[in-house]
Amino acid sequence: MQRTENTRLPLVWLNVWFLTAYAAMAVSAAVWYGMTVGITWREVLACLVIWALTGLGITAGYHRLFSHKSYKAHAIARFSYAVLGAAAIQNNAIAWCSDHRYHHAETDTPGDPYDATRGFWYSHMGWIFLKGLRENEYANVADLRADPILAWQQRNYFAILLVTNILLVSIAGLLLGNWLGMIIIAGFLRIVLVQHATFLINSAAHCWGTQPWSNANTSRDNWFLSLFTLGEGYHNYHHAFQADYRNGPRWHNWDPTKWLIWGMGHVGLASGLRRTPAEVVLATRFEESHRSFAARLEAWGEHKAEEWSGLLQEKKGQLLHRRDELILSIKGERSALRDRLLTTQATLELNLQELKALRSSLRERARSVTAETSDEWRRVVQREIRHLRRNIRHVQRSATAHYHGWERLAREYAATLPAPRGALAPVVSP
Repeated sequence: MQRTENTRLPLVWLNVWFLTAYAAMAVSAAVWYGMTVGITWREVLACLVIWALTGLGITAGYHRLFSHKSYKAHAIARFSYAVLGAAAIQNNAIAWCSDHRYHHAETDTPGDPYDATRGFWYSHMGWIFLKGLRENEYANVADLRADPILAWQQRNYFAILLVTNILLVSIAGLLLGNWLGMIIIAGFLRIVLVQHATFLINSAAHCWGTQPWSNANTSRDNWFLSLFTLGEGYHNYHHAFQADYRNGPRWHNWDPTKWLIWGMGHVGLASGLRRTPAEVVLATRFEESHRSFAARLEAWGEHKAEEWSGLLQEKKGQLLHRRDELILSIKGERSALRDRLLTTQATLELNLQELKALRSSLRERARSVTAETSDEWRRVVQREIRHLRRNIRHVQRSATAHYHGWERLAREYAATLPAPRGALAPVVSP
């Protein structure tokens, strides 16, 4: 893209004033309040809660929903994001997302609005002092401009940010008191903190950290940044898998934004959460690690890379041989399983036949004991009946055990058989 150098672009004086004079005023007021009145847990609590609310308007709303379409959200959620994101005072959603999409499309190039290769301070906030590279064309956010909620927010941005900030601070003052402290700490200072937390992703997350997923650009994973950016610090992963609604892919990665989105999905406020398949993530990380390892081998010289390639092919051949042996052993295991199944089934059928014969004998003996007139013979027949009943209980336990064993073995053996073509599923009667 052909453009004028950023240093020649005109300044946006409103942005310059807001990011310097206003920030200095807010920090000075907070220092004065802390030294004269004292900051209590009430101001800190209100600051953190409003920080989280407005910050999530940026991370879950502006960033992961509007910019990357990593999930779909109910109109109530989209409206909340629009209102809370405006309260963070980082521009309207359409302008913010346009810059961010260009950042991903042209990372570390002159077309990147906050090009990290131009230095920390430029990517942190210097770029905001300058008029936009594309004169606010917003050619890459036609979908967002068609959203009536975002179009409304763009038209009424300044009114929304003013009313929302006043409302949030007023609620904090009504609930916790300390009105002056709420205005200074939860209001003025909190705006500065939320802004610079977001700016650090554009700057620090392109300077310090690791690159486990890709070194194609300057993005870095930095867990420390995630602690106060609501999970945005895993920036190298995000650049590698932009559509994933998670920035921290592992369960233990600190990413409150992904937890919010996941929770919204369970209450009907979000749907279509996009996750990069685990095998793609693993393959990408392996490729990146292997590229780095191969570069080390190449730098070592002495034909180490070629030697390693030959050893790798030899190892693959060994593994293929082992796989063939495994297949043969599996076939052997199938034969052994078949024999066990046949033995169990034969034993079960013999048990059932024996039970049938024993019960028939028991019925005959029960009839004969009533017809017997001799007490001595009656006692003999009764002993035979007791013996038959003991045998019946023993054989019945054996048959039950063999049936359960047969059922388990039959499932295992059936799982090794190919499904018949065109077979219909069995009909189960209600």
